[in-house]
Amino acid sequence: MHTLSPTGRRSATPGAVACAVPGDVVDLRRYRLARLIRDAGRQQGELARMMRQSARERTQLAEALQGAQRHLASIADNYKVLLVRLKREKDFRDACQEAAELEDLDEMIRRRDALALELEAIRRTPRGAAGA
Repeated sequence: MHTLSPTGRRSATPGAVACAVPGDVVDLRRYRLARLIRDAGRQQGELARMMRQSARERTQLAEALQGAQRHLASIADNYKVLLVRLKREKDFRDACQEAAELEDLDEMIRRRDALALELEAIRRTPRGAAGA
């Protein structure tokens, strides 16, 4: 370390630096340790900020994924409804063809009327009603 005596002379003491105030000694090891602690505190604060940002981004991603999942579930439900409606319409067409092939005119008319009512029911079925 170096110290300043009241007369302004330096005395050599390893590991210290003289300050402007006579008689004060700064230990370089403590100074370096203090700087390392301060830098570590800054890094810790930066890491905490980055972790908070990462948590916000993960939350946003989770919300986006939940929205996408709800959207895909809605698409799947609509697809099921479409498949049911297509099956009902196919059954209707098959029944119409069978009725047209009958030789009994009264039975053809009765089936035609029943099928017309069924076609109206198919068209009135709301889009979200898969089991109808």
